[in-house]
Amino acid sequence: MTNPTQTPISELTLAQVISLTQVGLIGLNPIDGSPVYTSKADKAAKAGATKARRQGVLSEVTEFFASPVGQSTKFFSIKPTSGMFAACARAINANVEASREDILWSLKQLEKQGLARQVGIKAKVISDDQRGAYKVPVVVDVSEVNNFQRRWVHTIEASPAEDAPVQDDSAE
Repeated sequence: MTNPTQTPISELTLAQVISLTQVGLIGLNPIDGSPVYTSKADKAAKAGATKARRQGVLSEVTEFFASPVGQSTKFFSIKPTSGMFAACARAINANVEASREDILWSLKQLEKQGLARQVGIKAKVISDDQRGAYKVPVVVDVSEVNNFQRRWVHTIEASPAEDAPVQDDSAE
């Protein structure tokens, strides 16, 4: 079976056919003996497509983090969440169209590069009176929260915008 991303075998050079056969990506059709791509080749093509897609998502997430909106946001979630402190985090999938798995993979790549990290957000009760409890979000270690309370943050703070130099008019 030929994957749409694979070059037809008839268009390959003899050297390419030999090397692909040696690594098990081309085999012989048991019915007529013609060369065909193996299931190993299909898996390799799908893995290549996944890798290319995820690299595109990684570049979109990185671009979003570097954008003014991304720089002005403190907490990020992968997708919108409900709950008391959902407004604390900007959903990345609102700016980057990708699956949850691909965005999570990208954030983990940024974490490996030291550009992002996971934090936990919990509610801390400040006061409890007749009107009810007053809660504020508190950043805690990731080990103290469940997956729904995890958020992502920049590890490198945005540099402050530079103001225009002030001119001294008293010297005139």
